[in-house]
Amino acid sequence: MVDAYAARFRKAISKAEMENLLSAQMQVIDFVTRLRPELAIITNSFNLADLDKAEETAKNMESANLINKNVIAAATNPMIAEVKELKAQILELKAKIKEAKYVPREDRKMPQNNRGNRKPPY
Repeated sequence: MVDAYAARFRKAISKAEMENLLSAQMQVIDFVTRLRPELAIITNSFNLADLDKAEETAKNMESANLINKNVIAAATNPMIAEVKELKAQILELKAKIKEAKYVPREDRKMPQNNRGNRKPPY
């Protein structure tokens, strides 16, 4: 991704014939400001004055970022499967609890009206 952007950037500079007018530092600044924010922050922290070095640093940071994402994804995949399995178990348990709580109307015990067991209203 950085490769394509770097090529377009160099082409734009040469088309505008500004390569000689823009100092090397300004070229680097312009290049870095157009990178994705996470790459721009890291690349800018090196305070590079050469466009080639800035491009190389940005490419390296992009590669490292991609590697880190792949490592994180590989580490979290088993956890995701485990979480899904636990959610399925929770749903199954909820269904069992609901079944256990439900008593059909005909199976309910009707209260008996025994006047002898009643307390007086006063």
